Amino acid sequence: MKYQTFSFNNIVTRIHRSVMRRLESPAKGYQQRIYNNFENLYTYIRKGDMVLVEGRAEISRIIKLFSVSHWSHNALYVGDELIKKGRPFREKYLNEFGDDANHLVIEAFAGKGVIASPIRKYHDYNIRVCRPFAITSTDLQTVIEKVIGNLGKHYDQQNIIDIALMILPSWVNPFKKRSVTACLGKCNEFQVICSGMVAQAFQSVGYPIVPGLKPHDEDKKTLKKNPYGTKSVMRHYSQILPRDFDLSPNFEIIKFNIIEGGKFDYKSLPWDDVMR
Repeated sequence: MKYQTFSFNNIVTRIHRSVMRRLESPAKGYQQRIYNNFENLYTYIRKGDMVLVEGRAEISRIIKLFSVSHWSHNALYVGDELIKKGRPFREKYLNEFGDDANHLVIEAFAGKGVIASPIRKYHDYNIRVCRPFAITSTDLQTVIEKVIGNLGKHYDQQNIIDIALMILPSWVNPFKKRSVTACLGKCNEFQVICSGMVAQAFQSVGYPIVPGLKPHDEDKKTLKKNPYGTKSVMRHYSQILPRDFDLSPNFEIIKFNIIEGGKFDYKSLPWDDVMR
C-alpha cells in the first residue's frame, strides 16, 4: 500500500513538473518595444525600485491575459546589498555573477522560488521601473531587508490561481468572499509570489500599493488630508499584481531610457523611410 502511494505521488510530481516546464517555456511572438540603455539604467535606478517585466514565457502570457496588463512579473532592485561585507552569501554571489552582483534584483518564480538575479538578464525585455514616492530611508531599508529575507522560499502557485478566480465575474467565481482583505493562496510564511512578496514588505511599514477605497467621502477636510479622497483599507498583499505598482498613485515611473537624462532631440532621429 505504501508503495502504491509513493508511486502515485511520483506520477503527480512528474506531471506537475512537466506542466511547469511547459508554462515556463518561451512563448512565440514576443515584441520588444525599445532597446534598453543599461548605462542609463545603472545611473538612474535606486535600491528599493520596482522593476516590472513583460515576460516571454507561456505563464507570463496567461498572467497578462487575466490581469489585463503588459506586466506579468516584478522584481525588487537591491543593487549591491547582497555583496556588502557581513552578508552571509557575499562570496557566492560574487563568484556567480561577477560585476553584475552590483546590480541584483530579488524575484520569485514558479519553478525556482525566491532568488537573486542580475538585472542585466532583462536587457532584451520590456521593463518599467517604478519608485515609491516619499518613503523614508529607514522604511525603505526595512522593505529591502524583508524582501531579502524571502530568499529561498517556495512559489505559491495557489495564490496565482486564486487571483485569477477573483478577477473572473462573480457568477463564475466559486469564492463566497470578495473582500480586499482576504488572503489568497496557501497563506503561510514559506510560499510567496513575486508581487505579493514585495507588497507585503511595503505594507509592513504602512506604505500602500493600491489600497481598497471605501465610498467617496464628501468631507472637504478629509480630502485635504487624504490624497486618496476617502477612507481606505490596506488591500491584502496576496491580491497585489505587478500591474498594481504601475497603477499605484504613489509609485513614480522612471523613464530611464530617455526622459531621466533630460535630453531628447526628436528632430534628429534616424527614421527608416521603408515601411515593412
